[in-house]
Amino acid sequence: MGQENSWVDAALKLAEQSGMSRDEASKVFDTKGASALLAECTARGALKPTKPMIAEMPFEVMAGKGYLMPNSVFYTFAHGHAPTVDVGTWRLKLGGDGVEKPLELTYDQLINLPSRTVTRYLECAGNGRAFYDLFLQEKAMGPQWHLGGYGIAEWTGVPFSELLSRAGLKKNAREVMPAGVDSQTARRPMPLDKAMADDTLLVYLMNREILPADHGFPARAFLPGWVGSSSIKWVSEVIVSTEPIHVTMNTTSYVLIGPDYQPEPPAKGPVITTQVVKSACCLPWPATLQPGDQKVSGYAWSPFGKIAHVDLSLDGGKTFQEATLIEPNIERAGVRWEFEFAARPGNMTITPRATDDKGNTQWDVSRQKWNQLGYLFGAMVPHPVKVVPS
Repeated sequence: MGQENSWVDAALKLAEQSGMSRDEASKVFDTKGASALLAECTARGALKPTKPMIAEMPFEVMAGKGYLMPNSVFYTFAHGHAPTVDVGTWRLKLGGDGVEKPLELTYDQLINLPSRTVTRYLECAGNGRAFYDLFLQEKAMGPQWHLGGYGIAEWTGVPFSELLSRAGLKKNAREVMPAGVDSQTARRPMPLDKAMADDTLLVYLMNREILPADHGFPARAFLPGWVGSSSIKWVSEVIVSTEPIHVTMNTTSYVLIGPDYQPEPPAKGPVITTQVVKSACCLPWPATLQPGDQKVSGYAWSPFGKIAHVDLSLDGGKTFQEATLIEPNIERAGVRWEFEFAARPGNMTITPRATDDKGNTQWDVSRQKWNQLGYLFGAMVPHPVKVVPS
């Protein structure tokens, strides 16, 4: 293969998993191109949806493991079935009244544009939704997630700023909207400044692997810090507008509806963008531990920066002790934490509380405001634990 980059390494790995030899893969790539190689991999059974449309990451599988969440356990969420995209005929179209020169790119052209790799988290807007029912005794609509709608990955793709500069932004360009080819035609706009951020990407690699079909192959938007629904999957079009764009995903869904929120027409409530600070234990729900010295671990994350400290309560939030942070601690990705204590027989809770380097912290559940669709649960979560002899 003549092109030496992370995409080539990922493609070779996929080809090998598909039963192709390196020589076979190199020949296809060198004579027919990148999309032809991936089409051959698809024909051999790769790059097809393999996971449920909605699946949490089981946090307990990350106990004592590495920093990144493998693609195989990374959470999935989709409003419809994951489409099977023919990468050979797929095109990325970039247009709208906010650009001077509309673009149309093939997959091969896309992966040859200047790229960037970032380590960031992705989190579902409804992560923690089950706790509205559990702690506030008022159920919210939607899948009853605990905290497994979160994951850290390494993302590689083309910055939106690169794509937009090639299309020639007009001075009055205002919003940028990626659109998917899934059955729901997911689309959601973002303001121009978010699109131009240096880590807002159109990604084609996830954890140094070809972006899986479940996560948006051949390309997905990735907006660090924003709710996961903003990172549109299976993108085929990017629309740049000189006027505000109103679609389902910023008028009737992904808005806060409830007694503490007022409508913001045409939206039924405040539109959600940035996530909130959270933390979780790498334990089953509920967990069982043995009496004696125990070490528990978990993650903490913030959309605003790095985590400054994580404090744990073993007595229902009356007192807290500081946990040990385990590097790396990457902004808008998260950090692992560990805590040792002497477990006594009986029922207890372990309650982590994360605070970031900007002073944002988790609040007590008594301060959590309910909303109809169950978004942005940011209160501390007491993790139930039973301590019994094995």
